[in-house]
Amino acid sequence: MNNSINNTKNLIASNKIVPSKKMGQNFLVSDEFSSSLIDTIDFSFVDRIIEIGPGLGAITKFLIQKNIPLTIIELDKRLFEIIKNKFPKIDAVNNNCLKVDFDSLFAEQKHPIIVSNLPYSISTLIIIKFLEMKKIKTMYCMLQKEVVDRMNAKVRTKQYNNFSIICQYLSKIEVLKFVDRNNFYPIPQVDSLFIKIEKNELDFDYGFNDFIKFAFLHKRKTLVNNIKTKYETKEVLSWLQDNGFSASCRAEEINPKQFFNLYTFLTKKK
Repeated sequence: MNNSINNTKNLIASNKIVPSKKMGQNFLVSDEFSSSLIDTIDFSFVDRIIEIGPGLGAITKFLIQKNIPLTIIELDKRLFEIIKNKFPKIDAVNNNCLKVDFDSLFAEQKHPIIVSNLPYSISTLIIIKFLEMKKIKTMYCMLQKEVVDRMNAKVRTKQYNNFSIICQYLSKIEVLKFVDRNNFYPIPQVDSLFIKIEKNELDFDYGFNDFIKFAFLHKRKTLVNNIKTKYETKEVLSWLQDNGFSASCRAEEINPKQFFNLYTFLTKKK
């Protein structure tokens, strides 16, 4: 591990790179560990790999070995040039992944997947963007453990919120590997998890997403009080009573499927 860290430090120093906290840049330092992450991925039927945020190429070099068309998307121009120099034949996009139209860019592929060591500063935004995509159904990514805990959170827990609901309603989240913080340089303050997100056949519903955001706007308030400015209180109370909830229930007591049923009920009443 020490040699790997020294190699990473030397590469960073020789290219005069200062890892950006703002961009959440923490680089994997162990080839052995990077390879073990790739071993958890199912590449069956995959016809395009899209790597978001390749950094210094720790995962990229193992993805190339799969002999599957690979596209990398990197915002940092310095890192982009390093990757292009390392792998000159690779298909590379120098852009903010949040601005990339993935459905158009990969319209010709039948089974593309995303693989990513996500920048932690925008991890939830990228997950939402993935859930919005129509073309890409599978994503393998590294995330802070606390973010994954929110994604998988159960009802009536502190972590459970609107992000938990949209993730669980539209996908299945599987934890593949625990990632100790010491596998990175600079060492982050948190441990991570490498996960698989597999979307179901449901389309992203922007109205539903806005609805659950509104429902969790003030977690200490009751659901009725949170949404009373947009929906008739009597209709909300009617649904709650018919579905076994008290009038004073909070958003955190309602599971994702029930929330969508409530949203559908109230939308039809408007």
